[in-house]
Amino acid sequence: MAKRRNYKPLIALIALAAAALVTAALTFTNITYWLINATLPPAMKYAGGDTGITSRDDGSGYNRYVYVSYYYDSDTGYNITRISIVGFTGDPTNYTDVLRVCNRYYDGSLYVKLVAKGPVGSASYVSYVRDFRVYFYNPVPGAGGKEVRFVGSSVDTSDTGYVILYQGDCAQIGAYVLVDPTLPATARDGRTVIAQYEVDVVFTTSP
Repeated sequence: MAKRRNYKPLIALIALAAAALVTAALTFTNITYWLINATLPPAMKYAGGDTGITSRDDGSGYNRYVYVSYYYDSDTGYNITRISIVGFTGDPTNYTDVLRVCNRYYDGSLYVKLVAKGPVGSASYVSYVRDFRVYFYNPVPGAGGKEVRFVGSSVDTSDTGYVILYQGDCAQIGAYVLVDPTLPATARDGRTVIAQYEVDVVFTTSP
């Protein structure tokens, strides 16, 4: 007579494995460095010449207020997205479509949020950054008010909350900067990095 096998331990293991799959979450982080440059507001110096006052050439022959590039940091092993923006001294400067984060390939929803890490590198003029914010631009569902903020070298570490990206969705990330008008003239050339901040873009499958 064959022995009756006890399948209860196996059933219990399968149930535990299924529960683990339900609670498991994938999280990955894209590191971004935001470099702040500054120049005088275009109306203060040049009538009709606002496209050329930054003296920035990205290699294409065009001067730009925003420039995005990517590189690999061999010291840390991280991929870095590098964003350079120009703020006009004394005038609040706002960009609404600096970066786009997209859920292209994940078969499900991704949750994404911005995490303020703080200043990186050395910058002699960081105290002249009166206000710098990186934010999700509306009308992304649920994105209103989700931003990180810096004043000089200080960091607002409050939780911004997540934005949901369904498969195929993208969210716009904008930036706002106010540079003190007393910034020394030698740093108002549109090229000098007056501050650099790290903002991590954190993705997860479960908030």
